[in-house]
Parts: sequence; C-alpha cells; structure tokens
Amino acid sequence: MFQHVFRHAAAAALGAGAMLLCTTLDAASLPQVSSVVVKTRAPQNELVAVWYRVPKNYHPRQKQMSRVLVLFGGRNNSGKSMAAGGLGWGKWADENNAFLVSPGFKNDNYWEPEEWSGRALLNALQKIKKNYNICTDKLLFYGFSAGSQCSNLFPAWRPQLARAWVSHACGVFHEPTAGMRSVPGLVTCGDADAQRYVISRNFVEKYRKKGCNIIWRSFPNHPHDVPPDSLRLAREFLTYYHKIYSSDLTGRGSRRNTPPVYPYIGDDQEGVFYPANSPKAKNILPEDRVLLPALTIARAWGVPE
Repeated sequence: MFQHVFRHAAAAALGAGAMLLCTTLDAASLPQVSSVVVKTRAPQNELVAVWYRVPKNYHPRQKQMSRVLVLFGGRNNSGKSMAAGGLGWGKWADENNAFLVSPGFKNDNYWEPEEWSGRALLNALQKIKKNYNICTDKLLFYGFSAGSQCSNLFPAWRPQLARAWVSHACGVFHEPTAGMRSVPGLVTCGDADAQRYVISRNFVEKYRKKGCNIIWRSFPNHPHDVPPDSLRLAREFLTYYHKIYSSDLTGRGSRRNTPPVYPYIGDDQEGVFYPANSPKAKNILPEDRVLLPALTIARAWGVPE
C-alpha cells in the first residue's frame, strides 16, 4: 500500500516536472517584448519608452546581425502594441529574424526627427544593441496615418541609415531630394481618404521628377484605414529589400553597387503590370508608370497582363 502511494506520488511529481519544463521551454521560445527608456528635451517626452520585440528564432551567438523594422502607429501610439506584432508584423519579423522597434512618442512634433525624436530613436537602438546583435543602420521603416509621416521623414533626415520605407495614408511628406534616390520607397493610400490621397499623389509626382523611383498604389473605396492588401504589398516590398541587401547584416556593408533593375512595369490607371520589354509596357504614360523590381512585389501590387 505504501509503495503504491509512493509510486503514484513520484509519477505525479515527474509529470508535473515535465509539464513545468515544457511550459518553461515554450515560454523561452516565445518572442520577447520589452522596452528601453530614453531621455529627451521635448516637454511632453522627457522619458520615452521605445518598445522592441525579439524574434523567436534569435540566437545571441548568431553570425549575422538582425535587421530592424521601425514601426510607427497612429498618432501618439504607445509603441507597445506595434512592437508586439500589431497588424501581423510579428509573423513577418519571425520569418525574417528581424526586430520590431516602435517608439512611444507623443506630441512635440515628434514626426520631425531633426528636432529631437530622431536622436531619441538612435539612442534607443544603441541601448538595444548592448544586449542584442542588431543592425542599427540600413533600417526598414513602416508607418500608417500619423506614423506614416515618421516613416518617410525619418529616412529623409538620415538617408544613409535607411534601407527602405513605406508610408500608408500619409498627410505630411519630406521635400523630395536627390539624396533619397538610393532609398526605395512605397506610398499607398485609400482613394476615399480624399485629402491624404491627393497629398500622396502630389508627393509621388514631385518625387519622380527628382529622378527617384517610388512605388505608388491606391486602394479603391478605402477611407482612412489599413487595407489588408496594402499590408501584403508593404511586406513583400520590405522583404525584397531586406533579402537583396542581406550583406548589410554582415557588418561589411552592402555589396550591391549595380544600378537597380525593374523587370516589370505597372500601369497605375489600370492596376495591371507587364514585363518591362513588353510593347504595352512601353506605351504606358510616364506619369502612370510604376517600376517594379520583383515578381513578388508586382503580384502584390496588381494583376499580370
């Protein structure tokens, strides 16, 4: 009787221990979301929490650095929900072993990086880098609504620190300069978001006149929201530039110095794309031509013809 009870108790203890070990392992494999705090001189941002998410397959002894995608949510977003993988960015980050970083800026014209917020972001990245092997230049940027102002103004502030950027439903853009020619951009907006749609179209036109390629896509009947198809396009776009410039992550700089190639041409008026050598592609009006660097991006952008 005593032996039976003892065996039963031992089995239960072993089972509980196994469950605890399993739970611990599962917890260890979950992505970690944390924050660093930076000080600024901005009145309403004396202490700013900058949130970050560690991808689930990150290893502290990995040979290459991890890419950083800086996410900016809507106006005065705390940053925590975006860094935790909001809008489905967590899955993308895990697939690409990328860190999500999202600042909790509020007011004080935080979308103007030259004032204070740009330095705050760079300081936060340096703090994160003390514990994680991340690439603190050649950053990717994504933002929507007020955050989309940051996602294009920040790269324009320090183009050498940016690899690619996406702005959705944006109301404030940087002044196009030739210095941004080497930083690929994607601008999207719902056509029912009337004011931002007009602002976005005007920016794209000015941008192209500076000799800078930019991908533009509008979404019919969408107001001030984030259409799933806009996210799909943004992810394909950022994935492409993350991977094609993977040498950024070696610490030796990019080895791609050849001029960019655009094998597909989109017709903005029709929402269709063609091989670049197609006669139909050559007949697209210059103001309606969208240069697409990869088939994955082209398929997310429109319909093949």
